Amino acid sequence: MASADTTTIRVSTETRDRLNALSRRRAEPAGEVVAELVRAADEEELLAQMGAGFERLAADPTAREAYRAESREIESAFEAPAPEW
Repeated sequence: MASADTTTIRVSTETRDRLNALSRRRAEPAGEVVAELVRAADEEELLAQMGAGFERLAADPTAREAYRAESREIESAFEAPAPEW
């Protein structure tokens, strides 16, 4: 995953050494390892936010029933069951 645009970031010597070791173990350039780690962290944060949103939804009986009604409507349109929670 080569990119024409690059930059330099400052990290501790320990972090640099650990990144380089991880890069060697994966046989990937350090920049690609960093990019993958950032993508993974971004996905994890997005999933955590979604989970928190579903928890808020589950705690609100009115919103929960609206979600279930919409799910039933979607289910009937696609003939596929919606996830239960």
